[in-house]
Amino acid sequence: MITVAILGILTSVAVPSYMKYVRESKRTEAKTELLKIAQLQESYYVQNLSYAKFLNGNGGLGFGARKIKTESGLYSIQTWGLDSANKANTCSGDNTNPCVGYRIQALPVSGAGQDSDDACAKGFRLWNTGLKQAKSSTDNNWNNATTIEECWN
Repeated sequence: MITVAILGILTSVAVPSYMKYVRESKRTEAKTELLKIAQLQESYYVQNLSYAKFLNGNGGLGFGARKIKTESGLYSIQTWGLDSANKANTCSGDNTNPCVGYRIQALPVSGAGQDSDDACAKGFRLWNTGLKQAKSSTDNNWNNATTIEECWN
């Protein structure tokens, strides 16, 4: 009986810690995909003197849709080409009306599990300048330093 009680106590402590570790490790999927898309954007720029406007279509990176999901389906990824005023969708993604910047965003897919990761529940962003942003379930904007540190490191 004492052994069962000790196992119960250990389990009640270990399981929440393990689940937190699993949620944190799954964040890597979003960050990896953002960095991969950023690399594709830089390659696109070298070839076209413009960043891609979207993931798909004319002036796009060659994907089949404007939004894609990460390999495990935990995050939805989208990118926007930006004009000189950091406004999205006003450039064409070619050298006649180039996109001079980009923003890539990864949002947790509802019901896939990562939407319960309160620390990073609203997603990740990566800009062409290297700016990394994140938003928790309680943040009002993408610039909370504590959230960015928690989610990106």
